Amino acid sequence: MKQIFTENWESKLETQFFKNDRCQKRAYICSPLRGRNEEETLDNMKNAQAFMYCAMTELGYYARAPHAYLPMLLHDAVPAERALALQFGRRLLESSDILLVCGNQLSLGMQDEIRHAIPLAMPIYTFDKEMYHAVQKHVTLYGGKKQLVHLDLAHPFLGWECPIIHAQNVGCFS
Repeated sequence: MKQIFTENWESKLETQFFKNDRCQKRAYICSPLRGRNEEETLDNMKNAQAFMYCAMTELGYYARAPHAYLPMLLHDAVPAERALALQFGRRLLESSDILLVCGNQLSLGMQDEIRHAIPLAMPIYTFDKEMYHAVQKHVTLYGGKKQLVHLDLAHPFLGWECPIIHAQNVGCFS
């Protein structure tokens, strides 16, 4: 298995924010946030950061995942703060070029992001066969064309449920 993560991968991810490459495609990372408890939610935030890192290093995208950082500023259980976070996420999605549906679970929040991408005719990429079919079904259910949805099996890491744990187990860290 290819080594994806270096010792300082998180710092490398943060450096993308200082680059101003207007030609680089902007990818919106769609992955679960809420967990059954606080620890799972924190793990999902870390997973979103890992998906961003992979999209940046492996696919060459300027990766965006508001749920990787916003929960540190806005409390999801406070309705006004959740509404603000969701509004920000939708605006960020609208200014993105591509939607990357990561992991192998389709949460309600992810379904909402996919629905929001449909009228934008935004290309939607999945990295897991079951997720591909689920997203295609969801897109057509809401009036989108299933041709918007693409399957990328060349980057399986983006289809893993727990990328950090899985990457450690299969040797993706150097």
